[in-house]
Amino acid sequence: MSTGNECFLYSEDNLHDPISLRQGEEVILGRGPLTRITDTRCSRNQGAGCQFGEQSSMPVALVCLLADSSSKEVKVKQLGSNNSAVNGLALKKNETYTLKEGDVLEFLLGQYAHTVRFCAKSGDSVSLHKGIKRAAEHPCQPAKRLCEDFYTSQRVNDLKDAISTEVTPCSEDKWEYIDNNKLIILTSKGCKGSSKIAGYDVDGTIILTKSGRVFPKDNDDWKISFIEVPGKLKHLWSSGFKIVFFTNQAGISKGKVKIEDFKSKIRNIISRLGVPVQVFISTGKGIYRKPAPGMWNVLVEKKNDGVAIDKTASFYCGDAAGRDANWAPKKKKDFSCSDRLFALNIGLKFYTPEEHFLGYKAAQFNLPEFNPSALMQDKPLCEPAGTKLCTDELEAVILVGGPGSGKSFFAKTHLVPKGYVHVNRDTLGSWQKCVSSMEDALKKGKRVVIDNTNPDKESRKRYIEAAKKYGVKCRCFILATSVENSRHNNKFRELTDDSHEPISEAIINMFRAKYEEPTTEEGFSTIVKVNFVPVFTDPELEKFYKMYLLEK
Repeated sequence: MSTGNECFLYSEDNLHDPISLRQGEEVILGRGPLTRITDTRCSRNQGAGCQFGEQSSMPVALVCLLADSSSKEVKVKQLGSNNSAVNGLALKKNETYTLKEGDVLEFLLGQYAHTVRFCAKSGDSVSLHKGIKRAAEHPCQPAKRLCEDFYTSQRVNDLKDAISTEVTPCSEDKWEYIDNNKLIILTSKGCKGSSKIAGYDVDGTIILTKSGRVFPKDNDDWKISFIEVPGKLKHLWSSGFKIVFFTNQAGISKGKVKIEDFKSKIRNIISRLGVPVQVFISTGKGIYRKPAPGMWNVLVEKKNDGVAIDKTASFYCGDAAGRDANWAPKKKKDFSCSDRLFALNIGLKFYTPEEHFLGYKAAQFNLPEFNPSALMQDKPLCEPAGTKLCTDELEAVILVGGPGSGKSFFAKTHLVPKGYVHVNRDTLGSWQKCVSSMEDALKKGKRVVIDNTNPDKESRKRYIEAAKKYGVKCRCFILATSVENSRHNNKFRELTDDSHEPISEAIINMFRAKYEEPTTEEGFSTIVKVNFVPVFTDPELEKFYKMYLLEK
């Protein structure tokens, strides 16, 4: 008859019998007879007392565990400075983590893996231990299989989306080409959907160049980044994670890298790693290029065998992390922050390769100054406060602002609906036609808004003189949108509107170089500052806008 649950740590390497974790009793484990670990990087159990809520000064790997069989949870605290890990993720010293049924504890990061198992007490747990010991000694039946026969259990999943036993692994390598080859996907043999995703960048994370160059000199110029990588990935895969690579390879669309050559390289990398991998390859710019979430969205919606993904159990690892020069001795500044931003956009925990594979402490990093999710929604649209956007008298409004500052949105949202004639050089083609269209509107007694960049006095003078010619006031509205905000707006339009022509950095810089602050001495009756306050009717577009879309 069952008398409750009992918790055990099972060695995946069959080093020893299952270790019993009694209800409410702290167990401190490291190097010793129970674990049969002899590695000197693991400290011996010195019989220390209560550790939860206390700080430890242990010099090497040692963990304290406290089981709660009623909730089927085990609290674990790393006591030493050498990293232990849970489900392949490094622990931090003196912090407490919670293990559940089926979770894996590594006494050293990547080594000495033990699985948490709960079973119903039968009143004769000693006989079970003996049975497992005999099973482990049986030459034809491994202990793990027989242990599972004794301790049958089911992992509790908060989202109720654990991997179905009906998900069939891919029977052979499968290549797919999506959106005119903008996205290429490899699902390697043995790969199958999982609720737990172990996501990685490729270059600088899984591999480095053998030559030491930033970019590979040929298709064979690569090596596995750290000796720990294959073992780490194998362990995660055996723990139920799906290994997924997300890589930007713009060289393919530029013709610098042949698709077949890169495919061959990826196959060789996977062969070297020895685990099934799904690979997402963004071949150019656009929605699939990190940090934009396109590759992740395709995985979630179409390429995970219908299995819902648990983001809290998943993570992403990449080297483009926004670290400054000398984040570690003699280390260069990261070339960008795109991997960290990709993880932020899709809502995953992020690790650098050094943190994830080597157990380094997290390094200092810098996020972009412009955070699209932090735009002030309560900011006044116009300054000075109380400014009337529209007047009843005949007038001309000249907008001043760089590409992507929101001029057209402002004009079409606030002025055109009130009867202002919209004059725009992108539509008309030349400033001469813009002046002609403006004068035509004023002749007819209509108010007009000039929606051009108008960066300098010379470009604005044409319209001021036309307004004077017809005896009407001319107001100046300056779009006070930061350059980074404008770049973000341009990228957002590029990714959401197929008809939008990308704005080059040269055009943005040209506006900045020519810009002269407008003054009333030029002939303006009033100068108004317009703040950029985005407005959305589509929640999905708003969510996307608030993501980091720029790579640096």
